[in-house]
Order: sequence, then C-alpha cells, then structure tokens
Amino acid sequence: MESLKKLYKIGNGPSSSHTLGPKNAAELFLKRLTVTAYSFRVTLYSSLAATGKGHFTDKAIIDVLSPVAKTEIIWKPDIVLPFHPNGMLFEALDSEDKVTDSWTIFSTGGGTIANDEMNFKDVASIYPHSNMHDIQKYCEKHGLSYWEY
Repeated sequence: MESLKKLYKIGNGPSSSHTLGPKNAAELFLKRLTVTAYSFRVTLYSSLAATGKGHFTDKAIIDVLSPVAKTEIIWKPDIVLPFHPNGMLFEALDSEDKVTDSWTIFSTGGGTIANDEMNFKDVASIYPHSNMHDIQKYCEKHGLSYWEY
C-alpha cells in the first residue's frame, strides 16, 4: 500500500489539503533546515487545526519529522492567518526549547503548499484544462456534463 500511496499521491486521510500538503511541507522544512533540531513544534491554524485530528494531519507531519526529532503539534483552530485557512508554523528547537528556525506555510489543496515566497505543486493535474471557460467549451463540444468531465 505504501508504494501505491507514493505512486498515486494517496494521503493518509480524506483530504489532500490536510495530509499531502502538510506532509510535503514537513519534508520541505527538513530540507531547508540549516541547523540540527533537538525537537520540532508545529502549530496548525484554522481549518487544519479544526479538523486535522480526524483528517490525520498530525500523523502526516509526525511521520516525516519524528524520525529526525521529537515532534509536538499545537492546535489553534480559532486563529486564521491571512494567506489561507490551512496555515502551519514549523519550528525547529534547540535543547533549551529556543526556536532556531521557523517557517510559515499553507496547504492550498491537492498537495500544493504556498506562502508569499513560494508555491510548490506536488502533482501534475490530471485534467487537460485549467479554467472554467475551457472546461465549458470542451464539455459542450463533447456533449458532457461537468460531473462527467
């Protein structure tokens, strides 16, 4: 099953924005770290915090970070960050719990993560069109309903 998850980008839970995006964010946080972390703290905001336990957001993040260092998840469902409702703050901590690196990132859907500085799309779209006008023209030409598209 794990190989199928990697091949088809299947997440651990019912929502790609709550599993694939956070997993991708955790992986990129590790890659961008320039210091050795004694532990990690990840704060989940708004939508991610409100439904993240049921959608396995914490598991997606912990599975990536915990092999490197102890990982704590903080839940803040009442705080909405301005960029997107699926906000995450990743922090690397030293042995005295001082933050040595931090990164705020957002899971915007389909495994894509973004912030003001970057937009990382994990998987290519399986659809040939990227806007409603083109989809409408295609459906009309081929006699398809939107759900059939």
